[in-house]
Amino acid sequence: MTYVTPLDQNSAGDSAKPILAAIEKRFGQSLEIFDVMAHEPSILEGIVKVNEGLHESLPGKLRELAYVLSSRINECGYCSHFHSKAALQEGVSQDQLDQILDFAQSSLFSEDEQAVLQYAFELTKTGDVGESTVNRVKEFLNEKQLVVLASTVALANFTNRFNHGLGIQAP
Repeated sequence: MTYVTPLDQNSAGDSAKPILAAIEKRFGQSLEIFDVMAHEPSILEGIVKVNEGLHESLPGKLRELAYVLSSRINECGYCSHFHSKAALQEGVSQDQLDQILDFAQSSLFSEDEQAVLQYAFELTKTGDVGESTVNRVKEFLNEKQLVVLASTVALANFTNRFNHGLGIQAP
């Protein structure tokens, strides 16, 4: 049960209404995490902006693999649900999603995918990333893409904790 009442476009403040309308248009439905964030429109707007930035330079498949792994580690059913769907749209297979927690031992992931997953694993589990992992990722990602990867994992951890802290559950 959500601890804060989600706001729809009718009950949200004036500054949150257009943001919620844009979210509903983009995803074809309202999403509870954003409806809850609408209580503080500046946070809603900021998260939407950060999310938009994640789609700029990092390949979608790598972005969604990192997001799903972080969400599964944190046991966030809400983010796992929606980002697993996004991952499938970006070319991740159902078998990869099924084995994502065992990525290091799985032959289903390329070397690049395993490196991104290792980066997401370390940053989610410890809040830090080893130099060897960073160097491995930098073999195929440029600095801009590395910034987006770090931001993706950071946003996943933020939304996971936001959902847990406010009781937002998977649909």
